Amino acid sequence: MKINTLGYLGFESPNHKEWESFGPEIFGLGLNDPGADGTVYLRMDDRHHRIALHPGSEDKLAYIGWELHDKNAFRGAIAELEAKNYPYELGSPEECAERAVTGFVRVRDPHDYVHELFYAAEFTAGSFLPGKPHHGFVAGADGVGHVVMVVPEWGDDMESFVTDILGMELFAGYLTPTPDGGVFGPQFFRCNPRSHVLGYVTIPGLKGVQHIAIEGNSLDDVGKAYDLVQEREMEITMTLGRHMMDTLVSFYMRSPTGFDIEFGAGGVVLDTEHFVQTKPSSAEVWGHKFVAQGWAPTVKPVAPPA
Repeated sequence: MKINTLGYLGFESPNHKEWESFGPEIFGLGLNDPGADGTVYLRMDDRHHRIALHPGSEDKLAYIGWELHDKNAFRGAIAELEAKNYPYELGSPEECAERAVTGFVRVRDPHDYVHELFYAAEFTAGSFLPGKPHHGFVAGADGVGHVVMVVPEWGDDMESFVTDILGMELFAGYLTPTPDGGVFGPQFFRCNPRSHVLGYVTIPGLKGVQHIAIEGNSLDDVGKAYDLVQEREMEITMTLGRHMMDTLVSFYMRSPTGFDIEFGAGGVVLDTEHFVQTKPSSAEVWGHKFVAQGWAPTVKPVAPPA
């Protein structure tokens, strides 16, 4: 199948209401009307929303929404899942209305993260209103940005899910053996001109969403947000810096839901026809000093296999 973009992200959190001020004031995200249950919908463009914060008893990633080209692509995705005997569930009309899409199908990866393949998302032309004066976001046809999860192990089943089921390509990544016999390393995957839309980091014994990334059109908006976070004494987890892998200048901070948010500008746009996979010699060109005390709270220990 061919996924176009990372279309939306959904989370559950007892602190979901904090995003009504956090998203607009810090990053300039727009705010749509809340859901009937109090769900907070945040906007980056004319779509109904790009990030949803649902009320919940714990902080967790609820689902990842992957956008397909059209209804035919949606039907083709279902046919492919059936041909590969991969289990799936159709989204109910109520769930589709909640996501503001025409249809979606739900699958789970081998570590039980929920992925939703959808088509025909709702939009209103000229409706996006940023939460503060802003130059806008890299969104639209390019989607949200990226999401990175931690998994306790990486095996052929995960490789097969991302490349054979989701149809993505590896952008960059490596696995390094650890003294305890496990592996550590990030794997970043792409489906469009963005360098990556999906990442998994293998850390034995841990699992959970580590960070999401959103990209602004202007580095000035990133710098102003960085200043504001420091003025408000909010928790920065990685200082301002530039990645070697994707050229993004960004910083990381802790969100009200526990995972980190990377906010940056200037990410590389790939020539997909002539893309050649390479391996960066280090993670950063400069900056991005890790100043957090441990991993994001959403990354939690998992029980060892029986």
